[in-house]
Amino acid sequence: MSKNNFSNIGYDYGVKPFFMIVGDIEFSDLFKKADCKGMLYIFGKEDTGEMVPVQMAFLFQNEEPAEKFLDILLGWIAKSNNDGDAVSIEFIENDKGGYTLSISPEINRFHDRMIPKHLKNKVTPIFMIQTHFKEIDTLGQNYLNFKANYKKSKKIAIGYVIGTPTKIEKQSKKFFTKTEFDFYKQNEIPSSSVAVSYNATQELSSFDPKNLPKPPKESREEISIRRISEMKFLLPLTYNKLNNLWLGKVQKKLNSKYDTEIIKQAICNLTIFERLKQINELSPDFTELGYPNRILEYLLSTYESFDSFYPTDDFYTEDQIIRQIQNDQKELETYLSK
Repeated sequence: MSKNNFSNIGYDYGVKPFFMIVGDIEFSDLFKKADCKGMLYIFGKEDTGEMVPVQMAFLFQNEEPAEKFLDILLGWIAKSNNDGDAVSIEFIENDKGGYTLSISPEINRFHDRMIPKHLKNKVTPIFMIQTHFKEIDTLGQNYLNFKANYKKSKKIAIGYVIGTPTKIEKQSKKFFTKTEFDFYKQNEIPSSSVAVSYNATQELSSFDPKNLPKPPKESREEISIRRISEMKFLLPLTYNKLNNLWLGKVQKKLNSKYDTEIIKQAICNLTIFERLKQINELSPDFTELGYPNRILEYLLSTYESFDSFYPTDDFYTEDQIIRQIQNDQKELETYLSK
């Protein structure tokens, strides 16, 4: 039997536990080691005779880190159904006559590949994504032509070359293709872009992270509605038993102080905690930091059946249920405060 102590643990079915997702940071370090000297924009002739962008290449000096950098980007793409736009490439034009290239995972595809399918719509994701910025001194004519005409190409191949602007010594055999590129003025970067952090890197920036839009908070009413639907979905037998007067006497007594669904939630939690105690191989730190996600994983992977464990009815005392209600309320308040 598990020795975990659940006496101070709360769980609210109406909230989505926070789920931390940390992106790759090595690609940025490899980009620096590869020593990028600029960008090459390559054009090809259409049947109409018009020259359109067909390729963009990083002009690197060091091949080994350049190859590893590209392999990381290709890994993002492979895990996103071979979608080249899993790599975000954005251009930020400054008032000094140059621009900055922003490279990062594309946020929506990053979300899709990093959160397991069974947890989608069940958790509140918190992203930590590295964005690499490369300063380019001038808005060259090739860049301006690329910006004006890239949409005329079906896809743009992205790779790297080793050499100088006048002499290419080697071209990467690997590449990926993209269709999406974004161009911004330095002071007009939308808050939805991962490149919004660019202004925070500038010495005289007035960037204030407090001004970034925050995700809308769920109302208590929305949480209450979701609490009921999740209990019905995750613990259908227990919820049905409670609706059919199981522990009816204690439920009725507590109804004078607490909402019916809050009482049911506490009883559901006491039940699943006792079931978890029956698992010998349960992690000894199950009740430590991150337990809401562990509880959710357990509920999603362990379906109720008529063989599911229940303690005897005298286990569910009034005091026991009240303590659990208080733990659950603390969990809700902590979630709302964040």
